[in-house]
Amino acid sequence: MIGSTQRLFTPGPVPVPDNVVHACAAQPLYHRSAAFKETSLRVWDALARVYRTQAPVVVLAGSAMTGIEAAVASLHASGDSVLVLNNGRFAERCSTILRRYGCTVDEIVVDWGKTITSEQVAATLTSMRTPKAVWITHSETSTGVTLDLRAIASVIREHAPQALICVDAVTSMAVHPVETDAWDLDVVITGIQKGLCCPPGLACVSLSERAQRRLGSLPPRAYTLDLSVVLKHYHEHLFAWTPPVTLVAGLDVALVSILNVGMEATWKKHQDVADHLRSRLRAMGLTLFGESTSNAVTAVEHPHADHLRRQLWEQHQIVVAGGQDRLAGRILRIGTCGPYTIHDIDLLCTALEDVLASQPLL
Repeated sequence: MIGSTQRLFTPGPVPVPDNVVHACAAQPLYHRSAAFKETSLRVWDALARVYRTQAPVVVLAGSAMTGIEAAVASLHASGDSVLVLNNGRFAERCSTILRRYGCTVDEIVVDWGKTITSEQVAATLTSMRTPKAVWITHSETSTGVTLDLRAIASVIREHAPQALICVDAVTSMAVHPVETDAWDLDVVITGIQKGLCCPPGLACVSLSERAQRRLGSLPPRAYTLDLSVVLKHYHEHLFAWTPPVTLVAGLDVALVSILNVGMEATWKKHQDVADHLRSRLRAMGLTLFGESTSNAVTAVEHPHADHLRRQLWEQHQIVVAGGQDRLAGRILRIGTCGPYTIHDIDLLCTALEDVLASQPLL
């Protein structure tokens, strides 16, 4: 297991490999230097390969939510009709941001823990005016549910061929298959602190030709979040604003490691690790929350979830995440995105068994 004083099993941040830590700890390069431009070019090229796209993948300073807000501010006009697939906290955030920028938001809403099917999307699109965009949270971090992005994108193209398909891939990038070009996705956003195995602090946003045309047709509504400015500098091999150069250096190293393994092998590793975790949890008699289809995070229902989390920390220095909003105190969330191995999962499950055995009333 990577790390010493604590063992993180959260859905982000994840334990950071030593070579990435060392790259981030090096003296920073000047962001206008030739050496940093070379690093930036490598990062942009590698991101496109991870995203499986020929389109630009720009990088902004900030959390993945920064990337989502930049996309909303840059690609939508006030009054735009937008459909949001809402089955968790992070999908709710998308709706909130869109409304704050003046969009008219329709939603497909299901109970937390449930999925949204392509059939539901098709039925909704046939009964509403054609939206300017559809926003999809591919892997919902709050619930541990992943949507069938390929099937959903296909029905969107059938029923709303010119709509932007905008994807929150924060806990699915480099965890689940995300085929940006093959599935005709327009905007795909992720952070670097989950499947990309880095410390937090950068957002990555892909922009299809359709999205770039939309950028060119709208007046600016933001300054540092204006993706048209970010894209212009990208084509000049520059960042629009001074970037966290040490994080870019770490991302450079992390992407090389991922691509050396290969995307198919990376996706399979996450599937194997998540399957092993779910099997061990069920063998303990624990109940998984909802449909439990994400390979990035698994949620476990327990009436004393927060107590279990405290005991994991106090007895074993293991950190797992708790429930959010309406799920606070009802679940614990175990992260498997990033560098985790089956051996790590066995260590966690042994610790959880120990905690459960020492608390017989739980």
